[in-house]
Amino acid sequence: MAVLVLVASAPIRFEHRQAVRKTWGAHLPTYFVLGLQGDDIDEQLVDNYVEGKQYSDLIVFDFQDHYQNLTLKTALMLKWSLHRCPQTQFLFKTDDDVMVNPWTLRKVLKENEDAPLLGYNKRDSYLHRDEYKKWYTPRWMMREDHVSQYLSGTAYLISGDFISKLLKKAYEVPMVNLEDVYFTYLVAHRRLGLRLVHERRLSPYKPWLKAACVYWDLASVHSMEPDEMVTAWTKIEQYGKMDNHSDLCWFFNTYLRDYSEFALY
Repeated sequence: MAVLVLVASAPIRFEHRQAVRKTWGAHLPTYFVLGLQGDDIDEQLVDNYVEGKQYSDLIVFDFQDHYQNLTLKTALMLKWSLHRCPQTQFLFKTDDDVMVNPWTLRKVLKENEDAPLLGYNKRDSYLHRDEYKKWYTPRWMMREDHVSQYLSGTAYLISGDFISKLLKKAYEVPMVNLEDVYFTYLVAHRRLGLRLVHERRLSPYKPWLKAACVYWDLASVHSMEPDEMVTAWTKIEQYGKMDNHSDLCWFFNTYLRDYSEFALY
């Protein structure tokens, strides 16, 4: 099944991009999306040009790359994918500190071919109103405190059939700074009435139990430093190269999978 991976990155996060390139990014059509950061724009553009020429996987937009602009970055991802890869069956939006298991991701896609949006569904969440919090959302931007459900922005899939509809409807919905809440809840779920399919294997968490079968069971894990990603990848790749995947983690799948959430934080 055709999937296009767009990774939210930033100019200063070269080491994270390198870790992705050395690991799972080599197994999927993967591009990094970034803007411009700070005052020394000319030097950044030179660095971007050199890096892009070497790897041919950078998509650079002219906007201030800041956490508060993630919604804009995601909108640009959708627009780019619609115009450059209109035939893709799924767009996979993720971050540069997320490690992806390509083998499990393909299994997830095969099992959810008809899903409009697929990811880790977070239910009954409340917005942060403390202005010193990273995820602070001012009341003038979004009045309601409660969000019934949304897909975690660390890793979610959008069916190619709905990318155009999401973009068109987004023009009618005032933008908020939480890109996952905006696109998956406000635009997709509330305005378009699309179903948000929960997939626990697209995890927004990080395993504290660094066992091979825990990594193998998940399609994505979050908050990975570059060295952690490379180390964990050796376990995943070793399993991926084996012929019979079903027998690899038989004991884990039979007796421990239902408790695997406890291995994450």
